[in-house]
Amino acid sequence: MKGARSELAADGRKEVSEEEVGLMTGMTALQVRGTRGSENEASPALNYSWAASEVLAGWHSDVLYLGPYGLVLDVPIFTEAANRGQDVRSFESLVQKYAGPGVSVEIVLDALLKSGAVQNLGNGIVRCVARTYIAERLSPENIQAFAEAVHNVVGTMAVNLKRTVRGTGLLQRTVFADYGLSEEDLAKFNGFIRKTGEKFIDEVDTWFSKHSNKEKQGEIKTGIGLYHYVENNEDREEYLKLLQGEAANGL
Repeated sequence: MKGARSELAADGRKEVSEEEVGLMTGMTALQVRGTRGSENEASPALNYSWAASEVLAGWHSDVLYLGPYGLVLDVPIFTEAANRGQDVRSFESLVQKYAGPGVSVEIVLDALLKSGAVQNLGNGIVRCVARTYIAERLSPENIQAFAEAVHNVVGTMAVNLKRTVRGTGLLQRTVFADYGLSEEDLAKFNGFIRKTGEKFIDEVDTWFSKHSNKEKQGEIKTGIGLYHYVENNEDREEYLKLLQGEAANGL
């Protein structure tokens, strides 16, 4: 977290908000406050749930923000002064409800606007156009997400390597083109899996929203990850040569 504060303070500002640090580190403002006093101690385990991601999840699952056929509704950015403290529809209320009462509305909105997940329609109204928050390329959030994805994939494979009974372990499936694809068909495949994959992920997210919420909390952290790979022949050849060399040396 010190690194995040240093980077944000590089422009000469002396005060760096907890919300800005949270968006860089994948922590909410409440988590940042909880760790500020222990920065010189061992680093705490992070909860990789961005305030922005939490807001998007709430926007897509809270019935107050859903219209006919489950479509998310456009909302005003701020709650009118007369309605403060009430459960009214606004972006400000979403942030307070799903990211925490101390999280800055402006900073979360700016992150979502930059990512393209939210659009500003003008006149103080915003529209949600994506279900997930994807941070800028090579940002701390993306680097952290990369590490988390690798950890989860390897963890799944490690569990399945140890299983002794068929049908146990964790779901692990791979399907690939037996005879390869042309560039034209690869483009078609990319469009196909984006459509079907997003639909599947949305269904899983809806299932989670019914079984994992403030009223029904569990101790087990679990989820589903999808990825599309395209083999790099040069990398594959180098990897095979490395394996052959180790085998020849008896390693």
